[in-house]
Amino acid sequence: MLKIGHEVVRPGKYQGDDSVTIPIPEELETVPGIPLNHREVDWYAREYPLETMNISERASRDWANTIRDSHVEMREIRKEHDNLNRPLIMAARLTGDQEPTSEATGEDVTEAIKAKCRELGYIEVGITAYDHRYTYQSKKDWVKFPHAICLAYEQDFEPTQTIPSVDAEIVHSSTYRTEGAAGL
Repeated sequence: MLKIGHEVVRPGKYQGDDSVTIPIPEELETVPGIPLNHREVDWYAREYPLETMNISERASRDWANTIRDSHVEMREIRKEHDNLNRPLIMAARLTGDQEPTSEATGEDVTEAIKAKCRELGYIEVGITAYDHRYTYQSKKDWVKFPHAICLAYEQDFEPTQTIPSVDAEIVHSSTYRTEGAAGL
């Protein structure tokens, strides 16, 4: 039997759910947070991936879409997703140039941001210092702020487990759109 080193308490999956306690075995304990190996970070920052897969692996994505499109129902799901997702992408592009709507008060708004994100349906919310070495080449001029808000939105488990299938594709695409709309 594994010896428990400590426990991590996380909020329930949805707002209002009871907290969840996760026992951490001693053999999995390392250091608080995420251990950082500077040599690895430097390598990834200068070698791979330098660009988003949407750009660097475009041929693979085009090939996958060709395979997907050979199935009528999958093609229709992808077309619908592209049509519904396009306005979200365009709206998201405009958010980077928005100016603050009020003066900073010096108040720590971390918990207020996390609470709002949970209210919007995100199951995990983290705020961290942003390391510019992780920015894709094509996005380097987009990054303006010193922090990143990291969000997790869960998609339905059961249909996801049927990959490759129509049900899995539907839940996958709709989760991206729901998450994107909530983020806007």
